[in-house]
Amino acid sequence: MPAKAVRKAALLAALTFFLAPAFPQKKALQIQTKKIPQINSTKTGDKDFMLKQFDDELLQNRQLYSKGEPVAPAFYAYTAGEDDKLLDLAARFCLRYDSFCPLNGIYGADADIKGRRLALPTLDGLFVPLEANENSDALEILLQKNRADLLEDKSLLRYNVDGKIYVFFPGQKFSTTERAFFLDTTLRLPVKNYRISSRYGQRDNPFGGGKVQFHRGVDMAVPEGSSVFACKGGTVLGTGQNRIYGKWIQIDHGRGMTSFYAHLSLVQDGIKKGTLVRAGDLIAKSGSTGQVTGPHLHFEIRVNGNAVDPEAYGNF
Repeated sequence: MPAKAVRKAALLAALTFFLAPAFPQKKALQIQTKKIPQINSTKTGDKDFMLKQFDDELLQNRQLYSKGEPVAPAFYAYTAGEDDKLLDLAARFCLRYDSFCPLNGIYGADADIKGRRLALPTLDGLFVPLEANENSDALEILLQKNRADLLEDKSLLRYNVDGKIYVFFPGQKFSTTERAFFLDTTLRLPVKNYRISSRYGQRDNPFGGGKVQFHRGVDMAVPEGSSVFACKGGTVLGTGQNRIYGKWIQIDHGRGMTSFYAHLSLVQDGIKKGTLVRAGDLIAKSGSTGQVTGPHLHFEIRVNGNAVDPEAYGNF
């Protein structure tokens, strides 16, 4: 980076840091990620001025915060490369992953960050969205709900980052449940002691007629009333009942993935649209409602609305 550009970026970072406390607490500080100083390299051998400046400010702010002094973090940007891994970057920047992942709309440890421009704050803490809705990621909703009574606290800094307002909780980290949501990268089996009675793909119509049909999920034969568990943490998109699937539940797991459970005998109390569930939570009992030849769970995984083979995501 040319020396003039380096000096300009350094001045911008300094102004962001020193002027931020002068803003009224009730007004969100404006941050545009395309305008914040850019870290170009994280390699040990490269002498990246911005990386050193980020490290120095992070250390300084931690020292100030530990003394009980108010700190308004500045921000730096880094564009993730082909080989960058989320948790490795957190280690390199000496910054907790929960301090920058929600800020960048990253709600899972398995997120694809290649090519993404990440905003990195110069202080540890949680950036919690001021508002969340049923279309938000499950972890985003959980962060907001867990701190709903504190989001209007005028002593906390607010940041408008590219048009989205976050409340900054300095020093805070994910709760145990929030961490479980973030690190939940595997798919768990929705029932126990089952037998696969029909796999994903083309099959003969089980109701006769000699026709071949495409089966969008996996049928897992279990006794009537067997426990059905959420295969992954997420937000319930809805429950219902129809002639084909009988009683059903659909869960949104974020990043385009949903799961679908059908032919249920009952849906557990409290499981409804908007309910947050963790992997392994009891959500229903299996049954034989709808169009079936016997009691079983029909289980689907959908990615961006399209059914995919569940066996590609778990050991069935």
